[in-house]
Amino acid sequence: MTPLALGLGVVLLISTFDEEGDGRVGNPLWGLRIGRGWVPAQYAPLILQAAADCAAGLSPAVLAAQIKQESGFDPEAGPSTAGAKGIAQFMPGTWITWGVDGNGDGHKDIWDPEDAIPAQGRMMCSLLKKGKAHPRYNGSPIELALAGYNAGWGRVDQYQGVPPPSFAGGQTYHYVQNIMRMSADFAAPTPSKDGTLPTGYELSEGTPKRVRVAVSWALKQRGGRYRLGGDCTDALGDNPARWCDCSSLVHQAYRAAGVNIPRATYDQVAVGTRVGIDTPKPGDLVFNPGSAGSDARPGHVGMYIGQGLIVEAPRTGLRTRIVTYESWRNSTSHLTRITEVRRVVDW
Repeated sequence: MTPLALGLGVVLLISTFDEEGDGRVGNPLWGLRIGRGWVPAQYAPLILQAAADCAAGLSPAVLAAQIKQESGFDPEAGPSTAGAKGIAQFMPGTWITWGVDGNGDGHKDIWDPEDAIPAQGRMMCSLLKKGKAHPRYNGSPIELALAGYNAGWGRVDQYQGVPPPSFAGGQTYHYVQNIMRMSADFAAPTPSKDGTLPTGYELSEGTPKRVRVAVSWALKQRGGRYRLGGDCTDALGDNPARWCDCSSLVHQAYRAAGVNIPRATYDQVAVGTRVGIDTPKPGDLVFNPGSAGSDARPGHVGMYIGQGLIVEAPRTGLRTRIVTYESWRNSTSHLTRITEVRRVVDW
């Protein structure tokens, strides 16, 4: 493998990790857990680059989980009973369309991970774009893409979503479910079970001061109890009227930074500048429909804090916590899937 061909930024990201390590590496949105039992170090840069090459917002954790499902990271896997070959289990006919010469050696080799993983990313990116073009289909865009990879897009169109368990003995249905479950495990960084930040968390050097203050204030409310209508002035105290709901958390965070934004989610979604769902920066407000809203009028908000993480006051019975951006971005439920990202403070 020629590391420079993969892009200097990716090489730097993985340079300190080896097969024995428990490294965490990734771009600002997503990452990979690398090491024994996770993503083999030699394939991490290929997966990261394949995801980065997709402008539609393809998660490297999903690509990694898909390879695990397809071949167990075995470049010599197959041929299967159906004839699929290699680490990404391409069918020869499909390879004709999607195969690439990823390492520039003059050959498109279905058995070579340096060709097969970029080809997998290219095909998945195309399918993800199709998934995003069918918002009424049953399943998130990434689930639709996975189903298309496994069964062909014609089956996704036939069932207007992920084929049900009754199709082909549930093979495609369980394929999608398994990969989505594994992708959550492969993703990094992730908050610990007690809601603490991952080791090494910090905002980038260029983060505006007001964003730093807002993020810091919001993080100090972790563990506070939820109260719908609470003003979030004493999240960790005993008075329920002073606890946080989703919108008061971000309202008070920006108030602490000297920035006045509306109190209600339905008004906050009009604040600032709309930015791409796949290009958030720390301090951005992230919205989904929630239980009381819709795609057009989202009812739930959190704050993106960088490194693929969101801080939120979720709902009654749950405390203010940190969750992964990917859990919102690729949620299987439209109620918790991102519909809008707004930048309050310009970078």
